[in-house]
Amino acid sequence: MKPPYHPRLPIAMILLLGLLCLLCAALHSKPAQAEPGSALPERVTMAQLLAISREQSPRFAALAQRREAAAAEVVAAGVLPNPRLSYGRNDLLTRQNTMYDGRVQQQVLLELPILIAGQRGARVEAAAKSELAAAAAIEAEFAELLREEWGLFVKQLADRRRSAVLQETADYLGHLAEIVSGRNRAGNASRYDLLRVELEHKALQTRLETVANDLAADAGRLGVLLGLPEWKPQAAGKLDYLNVSTDLERLWAEAAKLNPVLAAARLNESAADAGVERAERERWPVPTLQLGSAFTDHPYGNASYAGVSVELPIFDRGQGGMARANAEKRAATLARELSGASTRSELERAVDQLGKRRATRIKFENEVVGKLNGLKAMGEASYRLGKSSLLELLDASRSRTETQLTHLDLIQAEIEAELDVLKTAGLLTAAAAER
Repeated sequence: MKPPYHPRLPIAMILLLGLLCLLCAALHSKPAQAEPGSALPERVTMAQLLAISREQSPRFAALAQRREAAAAEVVAAGVLPNPRLSYGRNDLLTRQNTMYDGRVQQQVLLELPILIAGQRGARVEAAAKSELAAAAAIEAEFAELLREEWGLFVKQLADRRRSAVLQETADYLGHLAEIVSGRNRAGNASRYDLLRVELEHKALQTRLETVANDLAADAGRLGVLLGLPEWKPQAAGKLDYLNVSTDLERLWAEAAKLNPVLAAARLNESAADAGVERAERERWPVPTLQLGSAFTDHPYGNASYAGVSVELPIFDRGQGGMARANAEKRAATLARELSGASTRSELERAVDQLGKRRATRIKFENEVVGKLNGLKAMGEASYRLGKSSLLELLDASRSRTETQLTHLDLIQAEIEAELDVLKTAGLLTAAAAER
């Protein structure tokens, strides 16, 4: 007789096997990982670039790691010295015991160093000031990084304007080719004129491709600079002046407060002063409190022990540590003085360059750029009326294009000079955050 058929049993087994398969797949599957740079925007403003530099750039993370190392030194400086526990055993080797009753004596000794001269506080203070100096040095290096980033950012904006100027000229040459072609059909222009326009147009197309290649290269360089080689950001915004003041004394007052290089030099000197204080504290010997017990078991006997151990500073009185600390202090003082003098000189140079570049740009705009508006129409009308040759018309077009490109060069140079002034005055990061 066949056993009764149970239809639910295979279904339950199938469900159980399915659950086990899902569990195995979940255990062996790897979590999806986002591709590097997938969350980064394709177009960025300067403020966004600053935020990405601080929050996502591996290069800045490597800089920030140095502060973590300095913070670890603060933790290490605040740790108290460990106590020492020792154990000893005396076994009788002769038949007669003349030292103690019993054949074995054991002893336990606890030694506890006591920092009575304020060594721990001096160590912590020196390490904390070194951490502040390290943070200021990191900000100084970040300012250099930001200056390089902003320079590439400005170059992208300028190249985009250059591309627009060249494209406008290319369109005009295309229009001019139609005019020459019409004159050629009417017998008023030679094939040479038509060929000359075409060659000029091709040469301009090559310059356009070169500027496009420069734009792509600068985007890649910007990503590499931040440690994000897969990211090729495009600068968003327009090429515009930062309106930086050329008041040297006011800028120097700002630099004295905000320049990270000067701040790092001051903090290094302060850390060196704390190092001298630490070395003076370290000259004092550290006494050790000793507590222990000695006992025998056959027969049982116990004796307690208490004592103090201290190093006698006869030969080594910390002369080496003091000499090293004083030398580091003198070096830090000289470095601070040199940093102040070099920063002042650099600020004077940057302000002077900004003033000269600004004056050159304004003069060029007044004497040259203002006269470009009618040049194009006048040249084309003169050519149509037969008063000028094609070469003169092409020369006028080329002159107009080169003038516009020179104007862009002057604008870019002035903005870069403004960036140098901002960096030296310690205002670069704040200015970037506002863009």
